[in-house]
Amino acid sequence: MSSISVYAGCAAGTSIDVFELDLETGKMESQGPHVTDGEVQWLARGADVLYAALRTDPPSVATFRTGNLEAAGSGSLAAPMAYLASDGTGRHLLAASYNDDLVTVSGIDDGVATGAETDRVVPGRHAHTVLPSPDNKQVYATALGDDVVAWWKFDDGAGTLGDGGQVGTAPGSGPRHLRFSASGRHVYVLQEMAGTVAVFERDSSDGSLSEVQTVSSIEQRLRLVPGAVRDGSVPAPGADAIWCAELRLTPDGRFLYTTERSSSTIAVFAVEEATGRLAYLQTVETETQPRGMNITPDGQYLLACGEVSSRLSVYRIEPDGGLQLLDSYACSKGPRCIEFS
Repeated sequence: MSSISVYAGCAAGTSIDVFELDLETGKMESQGPHVTDGEVQWLARGADVLYAALRTDPPSVATFRTGNLEAAGSGSLAAPMAYLASDGTGRHLLAASYNDDLVTVSGIDDGVATGAETDRVVPGRHAHTVLPSPDNKQVYATALGDDVVAWWKFDDGAGTLGDGGQVGTAPGSGPRHLRFSASGRHVYVLQEMAGTVAVFERDSSDGSLSEVQTVSSIEQRLRLVPGAVRDGSVPAPGADAIWCAELRLTPDGRFLYTTERSSSTIAVFAVEEATGRLAYLQTVETETQPRGMNITPDGQYLLACGEVSSRLSVYRIEPDGGLQLLDSYACSKGPRCIEFS
């Protein structure tokens, strides 16, 4: 494969912007925006399809065929969703709502997310991320407003959530995004307001999590202060408040990256394979207010999008995990997330 398609979900631009990324050179060419029916809240990949959570009335999910983004169908959602993910079978769509504190499961029929809702739970205030474990035995979600990571046993036949548990993080830390190691043994949680990454060891038999390490992603030179929940319940934090967003691991599991929006930076960590522990390496300046980023499936490139700059930066991932900026590309307004096919 010499190139792949890149999709940027642009909320303010009500579009999915499409690019072609040359895997030999790291250069991209714009294929133009694909206009959507509402603000794009999140994108998720399925088998040869792309799912988009849209802010419409009522909230909806659209399914597109990858490539030219031919519309394949649409379905309703219980609330505006901050996150989407397909389960391991490709038969169920998981969704998390920040404003409505919900995690839902709904059906995927022949790749199209039009199925009825099969379950819903409340993990805590401000659910933000929901993902199945790599073995599809459990579903995990963060609840930013209550400082918890929750999990449930997952019945991937019925699409229902059973018994589970939760683990608390430091008060006011705000767990936002989580990722699994490829083996599923470790779970990494980025905490929006504290700027820390918590590393957990996972027991696959019951899904329980045991904390291994918590490490800061914020360099002292940035002079940032702890952030706060951004939901209108308290005054908006200042421009110097920690406001972390995205967490990604390289496919080989050797490096981990996080974004911080107030300083417009990406933090780089090395991952110790045996223990899952992190070692901070460096911080790199990036696009203004980097809400989303992603790593190409071959692990060669990291792409970051600036919600304020409305641009995508392409970095080559060096052998030591460092990021070499190759170029930056304009896109529609308010990019939030990046996917590939």
